[in-house]
Amino acid sequence: MIEEKLKRKIILASITVIFIILLIVFIIRPGIMGYAIYKQVKESNYSVKDYGENIQDLKTKLLVSDTNLSSCSAFNKELLAELEKYSNKLSECSGELNALKINLNLLRTDLDQKNEELDKLLNEKQEETDYLRLQYDTLAKNLANNLCCKAKVDNPNISSYKVENNMVICLEKGGLDLSCSK
Repeated sequence: MIEEKLKRKIILASITVIFIILLIVFIIRPGIMGYAIYKQVKESNYSVKDYGENIQDLKTKLLVSDTNLSSCSAFNKELLAELEKYSNKLSECSGELNALKINLNLLRTDLDQKNEELDKLLNEKQEETDYLRLQYDTLAKNLANNLCCKAKVDNPNISSYKVENNMVICLEKGGLDLSCSK
């Protein structure tokens, strides 16, 4: 029986402690906080009405700020989506540019090689042309000497020649000198 009374006293003490804790947490603490806030409001020379209006004004400003924040967040999401899209396009264009640079370098290398081949061929043809020009001039001079020197027998004033339209013309003045051997 003593044990049962002791158990009841412990349970009653426990309930009392829990009740006191709940009383402190739910009644005394909010009262103390409310009194502290009331004291701060009173010290700030605001009336409860002014303080309430300031709180209402702050709530309105907070609502406007929340609206602005939502708008900015939505705009930022759209902006980030566009930025990602253009970033992808930039990467794509960069890849294409690199591929074009590689193709251009290959083309330049091929073009340089073709230019070297062309220069070599041009030099060969120039040498061939120079050789043929020399042969042509020698042939024209020999032919002119033969023709004009024979014509000089009939006309002693013939002293030179010229080649015009692939023909040798004997001249009395100007042109290239004859070398007739007597």
